[in-house]
Amino acid sequence: MMENNSITLDLYEMQSAAHLGILRCLESEKYKEKWGYNYKGSFNDKMAKSISGSLGEAAVAKFLNIKFTFTCNHGGDADLIFKDLHLQVRTQLPKNNNSLIIRPKAKPGEFYILVIDEAPNFKILGFVNSTYVLGQDRFKTDFGLARPPCYSIPPDKLTPINLLKDSSWN
Repeated sequence: MMENNSITLDLYEMQSAAHLGILRCLESEKYKEKWGYNYKGSFNDKMAKSISGSLGEAAVAKFLNIKFTFTCNHGGDADLIFKDLHLQVRTQLPKNNNSLIIRPKAKPGEFYILVIDEAPNFKILGFVNSTYVLGQDRFKTDFGLARPPCYSIPPDKLTPINLLKDSSWN
């Protein structure tokens, strides 16, 4: 039985989201758009991360019972809109230290959601309003890498996704 913060995508949903992830990579290549923050992964790695990200967005849309809009390379605009809230979905494969990553240039007032990809199952670990993270030194890190710093919020500091879904988070 799936946990109440988990969602399973069916084959059609996964295929559709995967196609979007591929399209995002191909469009970036076509228009010579670089991935941000000094990311130097291979094209194959970008493709895999992009597909996983699209799957995570589809999983959140399904969980919240909203339309997945299949947006492609729209910059910093919200991945999803839920009850007039702008949602940014961050998807990761499971690892020992998953955390929600928010970049310093994030817009205040957007809701960031952390999703763990174990396709076809996706676990939505929670969310945070970027306003409460931006400028907070306790979450700032560069992970010891030659990349710009970001905010890393551990899952135990996130608000449960069910509170967003039923509008009782505030």
